Amino acid sequence: MNNRHLLFGSILLLFATVASASGLPETGHAGVIRYHTVKAFADVVFELNFAITEQNFRITGRNTIGAGLRERGYENFPDVEVIHFCSLELAREVLLLDPGFVAQMPCRITVHENDTETVISVIMLPTDHVDERINAFARRMNATLKAIGQFPLQP
Repeated sequence: MNNRHLLFGSILLLFATVASASGLPETGHAGVIRYHTVKAFADVVFELNFAITEQNFRITGRNTIGAGLRERGYENFPDVEVIHFCSLELAREVLLLDPGFVAQMPCRITVHENDTETVISVIMLPTDHVDERINAFARRMNATLKAIGQFPLQP
């Protein structure tokens, strides 16, 4: 997948996001959980980077979409970032079960600003595979992904 496809998909994810003032996790479209905070965008990204590495993942890439659009002349476009991360050991584990499931990797978390808050969108792994071992893997991973996404919400 090239960067243009990643950018397009990330922008679609941004436009699909609906803000919630509750501060509680919000389930958006299928497979995405959102968390809202009044913390600054840069602080949330910093804390997510820490939480990702603390869970023994490696950040494999990032798309700084908001900054890229501002560089193209879209002044005042809000910050939007997609963080890609993976664990080779976990990738090996799932590859041994179903090599095709690796299409769900690397894991991704997006962060964007709206008028009053910073929104974290955690992209969950599907749990409807025909092999229950894959579903168990996905449930375990989803618990870790939620923990990462919730980390910046801590005081």
